[in-house]
Amino acid sequence: MAKILVVDDSKFARAIVINGLKKEGFEICEAENGKESVDIAKIEKPDLILMDVVMPVLDGIEATKILKNLQETKKIPILILTGQNSKEEILEGFNAGADEYLCKPFKFNELLSTIKTLLNLYK
Repeated sequence: MAKILVVDDSKFARAIVINGLKKEGFEICEAENGKESVDIAKIEKPDLILMDVVMPVLDGIEATKILKNLQETKKIPILILTGQNSKEEILEGFNAGADEYLCKPFKFNELLSTIKTLLNLYK
């Protein structure tokens, strides 16, 4: 099954997403900020990254830009999952290189469908 890197500074938010994805059979790795996500993605080579935006150390927008510019991680699809939901913030996410953008609160079925679509597109 696909490996997903879940990036969120909230341990609670990560746990909710991780528990749901594990039930669906996904392999999970996790990071609590953007800097960690870059370091872990280079080592773990996940099939998809779920990225929050507002985080300490390095935010999700900057982490996405870095990941999309690194040779070893540029082809990994990034799904931004965040509470930042203005048109400007969504556009900023796509301009940073995100492949999809979902806003919190979200329905798990919608998240799962989006993940499966991205994984199929980037096989």
